[in-house]
Amino acid sequence: MLSTLLKGLGSSVTRGSASIRQPIQNTLRQVQTSAVEQDTTASVQKLREQLRYYAVAEIAGRPFLITKNDKVIVNRLNDVKVGDIIKLDKVRELGSKDYTLKGSPYVPENVFDINATVIEHTKSKLIQIVKKKRRKNYKRTIEHKQTHTVLRISNVDVL
Repeated sequence: MLSTLLKGLGSSVTRGSASIRQPIQNTLRQVQTSAVEQDTTASVQKLREQLRYYAVAEIAGRPFLITKNDKVIVNRLNDVKVGDIIKLDKVRELGSKDYTLKGSPYVPENVFDINATVIEHTKSKLIQIVKKKRRKNYKRTIEHKQTHTVLRISNVDVL
């Protein structure tokens, strides 16, 4: 309604109306975020009462469904050594049997505590890649072993 009034008054007023609309939108965003924060605290309290938790965490850019004491095999993480403890901070979803907390895109870090321990750095079995061009007498075989890092999820807790 305000915008239709401003359109009728002329173009000089509508240029200034952008500065009028902006604080109104900011207050609406603050109200919405405070309502969301209250909802998340209530849902986190319900989630905290459960016995076991699961999480969908991103490790090396790929999502994994994890629980406590799981063994996860990911592509090689070069910056960690065997025995290092990694804190997983990118969690898309956190839940239990009855309740689920989904992030947009991630759940806030102050809600959970997920740690993983590096067990070993391994290689996969030998993979053969065959390149061939028919009728050209061209055939190549490439063999390699993909490197992996094995992680043990030490704890999944809701704070």
